[in-house]
Amino acid sequence: MGNQLRKIGPGLLVCMIIGTGSLFAGEWFPNLGAGSIAILSGIILGNLGVSKYSRLDAGTKFSESTLLYTAIILLGATVSFQAIAAIGWNGALFILLIMMSTVTAALWMGKRMGLPEDFRMLMAGGNAVCGSSAIAAVAPAIGADEKQKGLAITMVNLTGTILMLVLPWLVGLLYSDRILPSSALIGGVLQSVGQVVASGSMVSEEVKDQASIFKIVRILLLAGVISLLVSLRGKKQPSVQRTKWYTIPWYIKGFFILCTINTCLALPELLELSMKKTGNFLEITALAGIGLRVKFADLIAQGAKAGLYTVLLASCQLAAAVILILLLF
Repeated sequence: MGNQLRKIGPGLLVCMIIGTGSLFAGEWFPNLGAGSIAILSGIILGNLGVSKYSRLDAGTKFSESTLLYTAIILLGATVSFQAIAAIGWNGALFILLIMMSTVTAALWMGKRMGLPEDFRMLMAGGNAVCGSSAIAAVAPAIGADEKQKGLAITMVNLTGTILMLVLPWLVGLLYSDRILPSSALIGGVLQSVGQVVASGSMVSEEVKDQASIFKIVRILLLAGVISLLVSLRGKKQPSVQRTKWYTIPWYIKGFFILCTINTCLALPELLELSMKKTGNFLEITALAGIGLRVKFADLIAQGAKAGLYTVLLASCQLAAAVILILLLF
């Protein structure tokens, strides 16, 4: 235990320092958000030379994997299955269709553009469900390459940051800030919970709360998206097993266990708040670790094509959401 701590300690400490600084910076720059600040800070510092120290490798890897997986589990304590009822059948259908169209667009366009299968599957999961957390969950299930995982997380977070700032203006233009359609667009398109909360807050408290419910429903469907992607991967690569409940990663099981407990027992408010804050800190720290492990050389290697793919995917997702809102609401 002591040897393991000494091994991961230096890198973990750097990630925690960046994460803590990002949380404070997020208070000053709420439109950007702590998560985006953490990953961008990590990328900048890593490419300025911080990540060249091999002593940091074990800690940054621990942060981007174990800490992020633990954050996924704790997220379950803030979710209840009653959230589905709050948005009605039309809302649930909207989420299902927007997720299906996102996954389809991500896989089809990525294949047409000749992008690696790992990358397009991770982008499908990240954009359809919950950004970094979804990518972290999908990656081991499909046996994804670490470089593709880092690239996908970076692209998803950068896209989410831009959309987070654009969507409040867009919902005002399209819906005059009407609560349900505004909430559906923000909660159905943005990748992370933090981005949804920040973007919704720029419109109104009502939109923020309703958009969060739409986002929660997407999170509840994470296991289904993982199963779909593993099944599609399995058809081409027999060595990848089809996902069953007992083969679903431990952190996804943990998420659903806490979600079920919270639904059935309603966790005490103080405990739920503590778990939420802890999970948020772990996620921010993990994003710092992910940023530190991203190299500009890797981004440049696929940069132009990956960037174009990301823009086209975001555009398709937005267009699909606008059309579905028009039809369903």
